[in-house]
This record gives sequence, structure tokens and C-alpha cells, in this order.
Amino acid sequence: MSKIKILVVEDERIVAKDIQNTLKNLGYEVPAIASTGEEAIKKSGEIMPDVVIMDIVLKGEIDGIEAASKIRSLYKIPIIYLTAYEDEETLDRAKITEPLGYILKPFEERDLHTTLEMAIYKHSMESKLTESEERYRLLVEHSPDGIAIEVDKKIIFLNPAAVKMLGVADDVSFPGNSIFDFIPPGHLESFKNRLAKANEKHSSIQFIEEQFIRKDGTRFYTEIAMIPYVQEGKIALQIIFRDITERKKADEELRKAYAEIKRTQQALINSEKLAALGRFSAGIAHEIRNPLANISASAQFSMSKFEMDKNMKKHFDVILRNTESANRIIKELLDFTSPRETVLEEGNINAVLEKVCELVKPRCTKHNINLVKKIPEKLPSMPLNDKKLEEAFMNFLSNAIEAMPDGGTLTVESSFSKKDNTITVNFADTGFGISQEDMDKVFEPFFTTKDDGTGLGLSLAYHIINAHSGDINVESKPGKGTAFLITLPLPVKKENRI
Repeated sequence: MSKIKILVVEDERIVAKDIQNTLKNLGYEVPAIASTGEEAIKKSGEIMPDVVIMDIVLKGEIDGIEAASKIRSLYKIPIIYLTAYEDEETLDRAKITEPLGYILKPFEERDLHTTLEMAIYKHSMESKLTESEERYRLLVEHSPDGIAIEVDKKIIFLNPAAVKMLGVADDVSFPGNSIFDFIPPGHLESFKNRLAKANEKHSSIQFIEEQFIRKDGTRFYTEIAMIPYVQEGKIALQIIFRDITERKKADEELRKAYAEIKRTQQALINSEKLAALGRFSAGIAHEIRNPLANISASAQFSMSKFEMDKNMKKHFDVILRNTESANRIIKELLDFTSPRETVLEEGNINAVLEKVCELVKPRCTKHNINLVKKIPEKLPSMPLNDKKLEEAFMNFLSNAIEAMPDGGTLTVESSFSKKDNTITVNFADTGFGISQEDMDKVFEPFFTTKDDGTGLGLSLAYHIINAHSGDINVESKPGKGTAFLITLPLPVKKENRI
């Protein structure tokens, strides 16, 4: 371990030598002695001592206090004053240079040693504190996160990142403002409640998602943490926040991309199922239809040729109804698996909705269902196939009616979004709903929960909406009801005429 270097500044040669010898005996290194203030400044720069022992009264143009001030300013070297003077004026001047100690002449070796050791230790601790403060300052100033200090509900400090994020000119642009002034009114109450609970438990608020309002009124998403503490008897907050707006946008884009991949994947699976079903249907349709036609013809012939009692005729009617039902299922299956190209012509979707509502009105009345129409007078025209859409909409309405055997409310709603350039149609019922495990199956061919259902209605409706480049979103809660939200894009035009 290297010895501590001390520069002695004393204009009396004999006294200076005596101090040098005493210091050497105590284990210190004294590489030089200066007799004037100017010489002390020069030698300090040359040998860079650990401590300067400075006599206050020196010969020359500057005294020890002035020399000490310059040494502190230039080299940050700690000073210990050596003096025989104790007057208030001298001491007041000396204090300005922040000395680490005073040694009064005449002094004992023990006093010199004690003062030096205490001064060196104090300087070491102050240096470490200064380094720590400098590291903290650099960390705060260069942090990409916004950092604010609030005392007694007033912001007293903002780092450069916080200044930029909040859109203020500098950290005093908002004297008296609180961090709460940057939180939207609709979010403020819940945020204050969370902070109050944290204060009660003497704990901090970990990073939570929140919105902030900049000075210009624009909003951005943040993650914010708050650490409460006591400063000079007052409640203070250290607030750290980061802008996550771009991350939120990326998350939303990722969510949309994932939904699109899932939709495309499901469409591909359905397409493969449809192709396989089509091959199967085409192969057996002929084989099934011929026997059904013979059964139906034989039943009709027998009913017309032979005398039958009431009970016999009833059984033959069952045969005919079932052959007709089987033929209908085969026809639906063939139509479903071999869809024709959907020809679209300019039309108004409200006209289709009004027609299907009229068709189902008697059934609604019969089952004590309140039919609510929320259809605006005018919507933009769009390319559509009214017959196909009528078929699809009837499937949604029929399912809704069948889901409310004891009555309820059936809402049919349409609207136009200028922002998204889309028309949305919503069929909502208050029926028994769809279970979570069935939600992903509702559009699968042959999936049905009804005893007399074929499971082709919603599958057919799905393909009709898909042929219009539309999407279907299903929301359902068991016991509460189901909503089918259909979104249909309009062609890109300079202007949509309503």
C-alpha cells in the first residue's frame, strides 16, 4: 500500500522542516515543501498530493486561504489549515474553501496525526459519496425511462426522458403540478385508490399499465411504478415510467396477425373437410336418391291404389315425410359441398334485413319473442347477393328463435363504420347460449346440438358471408344469450354515398 503524500505549505523554513520530519516519522510521504501560495498551486499540480497542509498566513501576493481555494478548484485536493490565528474573520474566510480540519500552532505530534487521519478518512468517504452521486446522476440523466420526484403533491424534478415524454420544456415548466395532472380523468380515481392502498401498507406500486396525457393533449401508454418515502417529514414519491405505446401497437398487430393466421388455418381445415365431404357426397348421392325415389313412388302408388284405414295411412305419411326429409338433406349436402360461384350485384343490405325480419315475425309472435330492429334508414350500397344473404341471415335468425323456446328478445342491428369502411350486422338473442367447448365448432359441417338439426345451416351461412369477403365473430354466455356479429367490407371508393 503506497504512502499518503502530503504537501506542506509553510513560509517559515525551520517550522516547515519540523513538520516534514514529524510527518515522515508518522509514516507519511512529504515530497515537497512550498513557502508561498503561488508555489503551492504549482507544486500541487506537479506532485498531486493526497492532502495539503496549508499555513493561512504566507508571504507573497496571495495568502493560504486564496491558494487553498485555487487548489481545491483546480485539483480537488483536500486542505488542512495550519494557523496561529483564531479570529472570526479569518475563520469565516477559511470556511468558504471547505477545509477538512484546522491545526493550531503550536501543536503536538498526536494532534497533527489525529487531525490528518480524520481528514483523510473524511475525504475518502466524501469522495465515495461524490462518486456514488455522480453515478446516480448519470444513471438518472441518461435513463430511457422517465423519472420524476414529487414532494407534498408537487413535482420537484423531472429527468430529460420524463421531460420529453410529457412534452414539457424543462423540469420547472409545471411549478406546483402533480404527476396526477398527467393521468386522464377517467383513470385518475382508480390510480389514486391504488396509491392510497400502497401508502397504507408502506409498499411501492410495481409497474402497472396506465395512460398519460402530454402537455399538448395527446395520449400515450405507459408502465409506471411509484415508490413512496418520507423526505424531511413530508410524503415524497419516486416515479418511474416508460412509454410502451409502440409495444402496445406491436402487440395489437401481433394479435391481429395471430387471429388472421388462425382464421386462415381454420378456413383451410374447413376447405379440406369440404373437399373430402364433396367427394363422399357425390359418390353416395346417386346411390341413396334412387332407393329414396323408389320408396316414395311405391308409397304414393300404394296410397292411391289400395284402400287404407286411418292408422295405415298415417304410417305411409310418415314414410313420405321421411323420404322428403332425406332428399332435402342430400340436396343441402350437395349444395354445401358443391357451391356455385356467388354473383354479387350492387344492393342495399337493409332491404335484405327488412325482408328476413318480416319472414320470421310470425314465428317470433308464436314463441313470445320480442323482435327489436335497430336498422338505420340508409346504409351505403355494396356488392351483394341478396338471395344468398337472405339464406344466411335466415339461418342466424332461426337458430336464435330456436334458442328461446320460452320467449325472449331477438335484436337485429346494422351500422356503417366510415373509419373502417365496413357494414356490420348483429343478430343477438337472449337464449340459452353456447357452451365454451362448442364455440369453436358452431361453423363445422354436421355439428348440431338439436335433435332434428342437420348441422349444415351455420356452415352454409359461414361460406356465404365468406363469399362476401366478410367475417363472423361469435360472442356467447351460457344462460345469457348469443350474438353473431357480421362484418362486411365495402369496396374502396373516393366516397360512399348514403
